[in-house]
Amino acid sequence: MDIRKEDIASVIVTFILLFIWFVTLLVFNYPLFSVSILWVGMIVLSVIYVMVYYRNKRDMHIFKIRFLVSAVPIYPALAFYVYILITGQEVAGYFRLLPLGIIGTMLFLNLVVVYYFSQRLSAS
Repeated sequence: MDIRKEDIASVIVTFILLFIWFVTLLVFNYPLFSVSILWVGMIVLSVIYVMVYYRNKRDMHIFKIRFLVSAVPIYPALAFYVYILITGQEVAGYFRLLPLGIIGTMLFLNLVVVYYFSQRLSAS
């Protein structure tokens, strides 16, 4: 599997979304608003990424593995974070930065899958 422009663009957009999340968290001091922006942005990015994969006729098997490895564990973690915010429990300290760790983990897991498939394809 080769890394293409859309792969790099999705990582850059993800970092931009993280930056927007962090700025809105600092400016508004309202975690639910900032994580909503992050979550909507990640969903829109995922939908656009699927459309790009289909348009370029890329291997959907690799995309499905990337989705299962990263998005399936990550979205429930974000849902739990939103649940805590909605129920009104106190979100203080480092727990406010939990989405940074969640999205960072997602990017790392995607990196591992892409690296694995690139090594496997280069060996054959």
